Amino acid sequence: MKRKKIIPIAIRKKKRTCVKSLQQQQQQQSFSSTNSIPESEFNNNPQNSEPKFYLPDDCWEHVFAFLINPVDINPVDGNNEHNFKSLSRVSKHFLTITNRLIFSMTIYHPQLCYLPRFFHRFSNLNSLSLLFDLFHDLDLGIALALRNRPTLKYLSIFGIQLKDANYITSYYIDSFVSLKGLNSLKFQCSRISDDLLYSIATESLPLKSFFLESCTGYSYRGIYGLLSKCSGIKHLGIQDDDSLNNHHVFELSLLLPDLVSINLSQCYELTESALFALIKNCRSLVEITMRQIYFPMENIYIEEESLENFDVNPQLKFLHFAHTSFLNDRTMILFASVFPNLQLLDLSFCHGISKKGISQVLSKCCKLKHLNLTHCNDVRGLKMNFVVRQLEVLNLCDTNVDDKTLYEISKSCCGLLELVLFGCKYVTKKGMKRVVENFTQCHVMK
Repeated sequence: MKRKKIIPIAIRKKKRTCVKSLQQQQQQQSFSSTNSIPESEFNNNPQNSEPKFYLPDDCWEHVFAFLINPVDINPVDGNNEHNFKSLSRVSKHFLTITNRLIFSMTIYHPQLCYLPRFFHRFSNLNSLSLLFDLFHDLDLGIALALRNRPTLKYLSIFGIQLKDANYITSYYIDSFVSLKGLNSLKFQCSRISDDLLYSIATESLPLKSFFLESCTGYSYRGIYGLLSKCSGIKHLGIQDDDSLNNHHVFELSLLLPDLVSINLSQCYELTESALFALIKNCRSLVEITMRQIYFPMENIYIEEESLENFDVNPQLKFLHFAHTSFLNDRTMILFASVFPNLQLLDLSFCHGISKKGISQVLSKCCKLKHLNLTHCNDVRGLKMNFVVRQLEVLNLCDTNVDDKTLYEISKSCCGLLELVLFGCKYVTKKGMKRVVENFTQCHVMK
């Protein structure tokens, strides 16, 4: 009798698995040999219901743009807060597409080894902000890297130091003037030079906006030289400049007929004469900002100017004068007479204004929507025997307004949406109750 050969269970399972996998492979090969169709025929066969899953890059750009911001993906102010992280992590292909959708970037403490990579990676970048350490000693590489972005339209630089007689300065000047499409240039907390301003003027860059904020190293001659050549500037800011005076502002106002907005905050040598020069000579102005020009009233020389010397200016709509001491009731009468379309007036911490001037503005500036009277001393007893239909926001923080005055305001300002009363110690609960009854749609903050 023959003895059966005993095969271990593990080996039998292994053989059975191998046979099964071999049979599956043979079936697949048989199926593919009899039913295979070339890819080109598969995609072009009209009877085939299987779609071809392919989109060109420009279609993906539209998809990503809609997902991130369906309204506008190309901001002109340099403030782009879009986040492409979730999309770019999907694949390298998506990463290259989203890189093309980045138009604005802010780089903190930029280094030479990174800038060329950034400029190569984000090929459509047209708005750039560089934030250095305060008064950073620049190296040549950063200046050369800037030349790799000739399509920049907006450039903002914080904390650079350009010194005369420094060989690097010439490279930076060449880099700035090589940006032939630049229409907005801003320097903050930097040391620049008149040579830089002269060079920009010589190249006649198409600047529409120019800002100097808390900068040193330049003089009025450099500013005048630049603005005399770049007369198309519409937005100008010269802030924290102790050397700028009324005569300078008068001369500059004659160079800028198309000026739309100006910011002269913290220029402590200016008075209302500078304001009057802007009103008379810059007829396209929409917005004036002169904040934090504060010094003792006895040091202010007020020039008497007849209201007949001013024409009505329907363009001007926004005035910002917080912490500015040269304003008074006569100035308010001027505003009421000259600016019929005024929409915003910030008079916070302007102690030279009384209820008489405020009443003039409210009665004649019929389109006024936002009035800030924070910390104005003389508001109690404000007479309003007229209706202010357009006023939506009224800030009376830390004023001496009382229940009676507040009731007068509530009867006249029928369209008020927001009333701020923080620090108003003369307003009682009874007065607040009467206000709430009149302001059914108004949000009162106290």
